[in-house]
Amino acid sequence: MSSARQRAACAALLLALLAQATEVGAQAAPSLLQRIRALIGLNRRIPVAAGGSRGGGAAAVCVIAPRTSVDSQGRATAVVPLPRPTILAAEPLNEVRILRGQQLLWQQRASSTQAIEGPIGWPLAPMQVGEELTLQLRPRGAGGGDFAEVTLKGAQKAEWQAAEAQVQRLGANPAAWLQAVDRALSQGQVPLAWALLYSPQDPRSSELDGLRQEVYRNGCRP
Repeated sequence: MSSARQRAACAALLLALLAQATEVGAQAAPSLLQRIRALIGLNRRIPVAAGGSRGGGAAAVCVIAPRTSVDSQGRATAVVPLPRPTILAAEPLNEVRILRGQQLLWQQRASSTQAIEGPIGWPLAPMQVGEELTLQLRPRGAGGGDFAEVTLKGAQKAEWQAAEAQVQRLGANPAAWLQAVDRALSQGQVPLAWALLYSPQDPRSSELDGLRQEVYRNGCRP
């Protein structure tokens, strides 16, 4: 075999090996949708505590955003990666409140015919570093004083600055937002991934909308 033919054969073999390695790598690395589906059902429902008249409604609320953790006593906490967190529950709600201590800062009530559904943009001034607020959610059918509560905790200054700078860099590029969500999930930063996914600056695209719907529909599925 001539040296030219040998070089051509070696090049072809190298290309085949690279293609095989790429295919194996692609199979080994989970997709963004696979990463999200691996987290489906890991959200824990927040018990509704009796505070007034008793209703016959739901006994717990599934909070999609901000990403919330629940301890063994049923206390729910969300460390907020962005100062203006989006609020989203899986169930229809009768009432949403935000409090600082015992002071009511904001309130939204459903009508008798229309429940509160879908994402709620942050209705107050941005949260401050280390600030703690109480988010109260009353599901449809619950008594007038029966709420699920989440303690919202503002992230540290460095975390907020990094997250906000990232949002500014992403602009209106859907592919960049997808990569940012994927990167956050791959680094175990689930609260940041959820905050980015439901950020009001998040551009509209079929891929992003599909991921948002996946989390919304199945976030607390057993």
